[in-house]
Amino acid sequence: TIIENLEYADIVRGSLEDFLYMYNIQDVDKIYKDKIKFYCPRFICTAGGEKVALRTNLVNKDYPVEPLQAVSTIGAGDNFNAGLIYGLLKYDVRYRDLNNLNEEVWDKIIQCGKDFAAEVCRSFSNSVSVEFAQNYK
Repeated sequence: TIIENLEYADIVRGSLEDFLYMYNIQDVDKIYKDKIKFYCPRFICTAGGEKVALRTNLVNKDYPVEPLQAVSTIGAGDNFNAGLIYGLLKYDVRYRDLNNLNEEVWDKIIQCGKDFAAEVCRSFSNSVSVEFAQNYK
């Protein structure tokens, strides 16, 4: 089932904890090289409040996560995903563009994911606030 999902994926996104349970591996590069890349060349791996790792055919980058006083982390992963989708739409990324996305565009997309996740961690709500959504640009 995992392999079938990887074959259908255009971007694989999971947490380091997810991959620990699936493959008993916590090394992002090993996960990408040995488990993901063959099926999908775009991989994003979050590691809680530590970092976000991006691996593609063109970009290999780790993004730091800015420290914050987390009230709750429930919903952070889902809202990170929502932020990624928002970023893809905001920066007009289409399926046909995915193989050639440069670092600058990925930086913006990943930042959206980080911003959405951080917003959720600042409250007990499991989603971004209406105020955040209205003011986010």
